[in-house]
Amino acid sequence: MNEILAPCGSVETLYAALNAGADAIYIGMKKFSARKNAENFSDLELKQTVEECHKRGVKVYAAMNTLVYDSELQEYSDFVRIAAECGIDALIVQDLGAAKLIKSLCPELPIHASTQLTLNSISGVKAAEEFGFSRVVIGRELSNEQINAISSEAKAEIEIFVHGALCVSVSGQCYMSSIFGGRSGNRGLCAQPCRLDFSCDERHNVISLKDQSLISQLGKLKNIKSFKIEGRMKRPEYVACAVNACRNSLDGKPYDYERLSNVFSRGGLTDGYFNGTMADMNGIRGKEDVDNSSKALVGIKELYKSEFPRIPIDISVEIISGKPVKATAKCKYGSVESVSEYTPEQASGKPLDEASVTDRMSKLGGTQFYAGKITADVEGGLYVSASVLNGLRRALCEAMTEKVLDECTPKYTFKPVEFPTTFEPEKGKPLMLRAEVYSREQLIEALKCGFELIYVPMVLVDESIECKDRIVLIPPNVLNDCEEEVRQRLIKLRNVGFNKAFAQTLAHAKIIKDAGLEIHGGYRMNILNSMAASACADFGFSDVTLSFEGTHDCLAEIQSPIKKGILAYGRIPLMLMRRCPVANGKPCGRKSPFGEGKSCGECLRDRRGNELPVLCGGNSVELLNPDVLILSDKREIMQCFDFCILKFTTESASEVETIYNMYTKNGKPKNKLTRGLYFRGAE
Repeated sequence: MNEILAPCGSVETLYAALNAGADAIYIGMKKFSARKNAENFSDLELKQTVEECHKRGVKVYAAMNTLVYDSELQEYSDFVRIAAECGIDALIVQDLGAAKLIKSLCPELPIHASTQLTLNSISGVKAAEEFGFSRVVIGRELSNEQINAISSEAKAEIEIFVHGALCVSVSGQCYMSSIFGGRSGNRGLCAQPCRLDFSCDERHNVISLKDQSLISQLGKLKNIKSFKIEGRMKRPEYVACAVNACRNSLDGKPYDYERLSNVFSRGGLTDGYFNGTMADMNGIRGKEDVDNSSKALVGIKELYKSEFPRIPIDISVEIISGKPVKATAKCKYGSVESVSEYTPEQASGKPLDEASVTDRMSKLGGTQFYAGKITADVEGGLYVSASVLNGLRRALCEAMTEKVLDECTPKYTFKPVEFPTTFEPEKGKPLMLRAEVYSREQLIEALKCGFELIYVPMVLVDESIECKDRIVLIPPNVLNDCEEEVRQRLIKLRNVGFNKAFAQTLAHAKIIKDAGLEIHGGYRMNILNSMAASACADFGFSDVTLSFEGTHDCLAEIQSPIKKGILAYGRIPLMLMRRCPVANGKPCGRKSPFGEGKSCGECLRDRRGNELPVLCGGNSVELLNPDVLILSDKREIMQCFDFCILKFTTESASEVETIYNMYTKNGKPKNKLTRGLYFRGAE
């Protein structure tokens, strides 16, 4: 059975979702939610919400899907304990360290892999299964064919977003908000800078997308467990309208598309990813959209003013002379019995019959129940008042409500764990430099320098490349349309002497592992705590490059059983996109790092005229920071780590040697630069 999963950012929205017919809701607690600016739920509100949902057979998932620092692990575990004690049905998680922590604290508590984990292929899903996730929320950037291909092979439950806002970036791979304003989307505080006016040539707002809606397409989606609505920041009417539309679509009934489109819109709705065209997806919220929303809100409260009948129950009544009136109710959660204190009387007028009793006991309006099979064993010539039957029916509903609540509320065991103790990081390590290159010319120059390892797009290498033991192969950033091809290519390269590859996602890690190469973890893995590093080691990683969203102090304190490094030079990737903002659609692939190995030579411009380089690479697009990260004069920081990566993108081959020398000689930078978040951090 498909599940309609509704967002709830507040208690008020809860009843809109329930009464409109949601099968499950997802909420945020006061911390560690990827929507920190939603009202969210206190501990008491969480308990009450779980009870309200469970007595209706509705599941509750708590989003604890932000990245976590070591200093927060104890507090995170406290929230896990609270959620477990309330009987939460699952936790939605992004941080691999948090996933490991939850499984240690409460092994029976299900965890769902957040879309922030960048899961857009079957290998990513299989890797998530190995990490203990029972459900996976796959990417919004997938087509119908790709979604069904994944869901047909997955063992874990598959959840997809079917309505709501679209991130232009692949989920989990957007750093623009943190780099520009110190508010990290991976920490729940995205400031939505993509909605600002970035331009390309004469086109404006080129990375602001319309909201997605796949509600009319639900019948095409096979093996999908959960249809998820985005919108924990939205008002109750929005949630009710979307839930109602999903409910009708699944039931094969028409729904009001115009009202759904108008209740919130950025110039209309799109299914550009789903249909594979990626066309006509840009949109901004204008005055007309605001006006249409005001009009559309009128009358929506009618959709959720009454209790939604969701649980069928069978009722049997026994009315026998000399015995108290008795009734039994059964549903999929069990059975209950109610016995009245009243004993039937001999009828002075018209006696009771089976039809009148079953009619009275069928009146379940205003409850979460609706009548299934209603039967009555009525002895002739007897009388029972309507108030007695009504009371019996109410007693049955109350008892069944308690039964459903008990059956739907899981009980967990919780055990404390030991957290990594604070330690003084080793300083003054030898400075080990690695290079990441994007062109053959950069590679040739990097091989001449003293780089320990060189990360190279796999399409740029062949068996003629020397020093294969220094090469770390980089697969394409996303694998949803090329995974098997990449796997076979990795195997061929392994057979000619290459033995290392770069994992920026769980999907990469899985295919690299299966191909028999060493896994080197990338900065896009978003590793920010010791338990995440340990989880990567458990999977088989040889080393990890830590997230550049942490301060250098926090990163240095991470205790890792494998080598840990940082990104120390280069244009920080702001976004990874499936749509090319230059081509206004699919990635053009021209002059790309996965083709000729060069930038496409295009850029976007922000409102201040800053140029953001665009790397259009085959099946994905990278948007780069206009300022270059430079730490060449911060040797004392770099020497706290086992290695430092210098990332070359738009640089010429000659600049590779120049920059390498600058780092080896502790050179002071002369040009405009950024220190990233290593000193100021991100919320």
